Amino acid sequence: MRRFVAALLFISATLLTAEPRCSANLAVQPSRSASNHHQVILEAYINETGPYAFLLDTGSQITIIDESLASELHLEKTTRAAIVGVSLHGEGGKYALVDSVRVGDEARVERFYVIAFDMKDILAARYAIRGVIGGDFLSHFNETIDNKNNRVCFTQVGE
Repeated sequence: MRRFVAALLFISATLLTAEPRCSANLAVQPSRSASNHHQVILEAYINETGPYAFLLDTGSQITIIDESLASELHLEKTTRAAIVGVSLHGEGGKYALVDSVRVGDEARVERFYVIAFDMKDILAARYAIRGVIGGDFLSHFNETIDNKNNRVCFTQVGE
């Protein structure tokens, strides 16, 4: 009986201290070019081109792409959108449909609307990013920010 209890305690301690499981193809190293190490910068692919540095923003409702990148990718911009946030007060952008947004090898959302927005003020504030991964992308996944191992893990919702 003592061996059984000791084995249970060992297994419990191992499970509590084990690193979160993160499929290697979903682990993304934050960009080393970040000016502030408290930001989580991911390598994102738009329509399978990239990688581009995107800020992970769990407080943003929508994914944003820099207007200059949208032009480089020849994205067709449609309906006007107002962006409101901490320092953005109804600034204008336009919706653009992309074939896919992907982070890592498999965290991918297809046929997805983003907002193309002129991020010049954000870039002037020394944020070396081309966009923002927002809640509309994140709603497809459960994400784990693993600061100790400097990675972000995504698993499909429902898996």
